[in-house]
Amino acid sequence: MTFGDVALQPVGGDIRCEEQLARLTIPCDYVCMIDFETNLAEIIGRPSLQRPFVCDGDPSTCSVWIVGYNAATSGGDWWRFWTSDEGFDLRSWRKDYDAERAARGKGPSATRRRIDRFSAKVPDVLETNIYATPSTEMANMPVSTTDAFDLLLATFKPRVIIAHGVPAAKHLQGWTAGKLITCPHLSRAGYAIVDEIVEQLERN
Repeated sequence: MTFGDVALQPVGGDIRCEEQLARLTIPCDYVCMIDFETNLAEIIGRPSLQRPFVCDGDPSTCSVWIVGYNAATSGGDWWRFWTSDEGFDLRSWRKDYDAERAARGKGPSATRRRIDRFSAKVPDVLETNIYATPSTEMANMPVSTTDAFDLLLATFKPRVIIAHGVPAAKHLQGWTAGKLITCPHLSRAGYAIVDEIVEQLERN
C-alpha cells in the first residue's frame, strides 16, 4: 500500500504502521535534509573539525556557491552550528571563526574579506571547498577526499558556482548544471575581481 510516495508496510513489518503514518506529516524537504545529514556524518565524522560548507540557514536555498580548495580555519566542531530543521547558524559560526583567528593573532583572512564583500551584495551565498579538511596551507593539508563536496553538489542544485583557484576550477570543469565562473584564488584576487563578478551576476 502506498500513500503519496511513501510505501506502507503491513503491521508486523520492519517499521510499525503508526511510525510510517507519522512520517507522512514530515515535509519532504526535511526528510531529504535528514538523509543528507546522515550521509555527511558518514564522510566527515561526528564531531568534526572539518568544514564542509557554511551558509546562512538552509543550503538548498543558496543559488550561488563560492568554491575554493580548502579552508584555513575550521571554526570548531561544525556540527555545533547545524540542525536539519534550521540549517547552518552562520552568525554563531562566524563568532567562533573570528575568535579562533584572533587566538592566532590574526584577523579575517584575505579570502574571508573578499567573501564578505561578495556576500554583502549577493543574497543566499553558500561557501564551500572541494576539500573539507582545513589547513593553514595547501601543502600541509592532511590526506583528504572531495567526498563531502561531491555529496553537497549531488544533493543541492546551485544556479551559479564561482570556482576560485585552479584546483577548484579543474574539479568543476565537467559541471554543466548551471553557470560556472572561474577566477584567481580569492586570497590573491583584488576587490575589483569580486566587484566584476557581482556585476556579471546582476546582468544575468
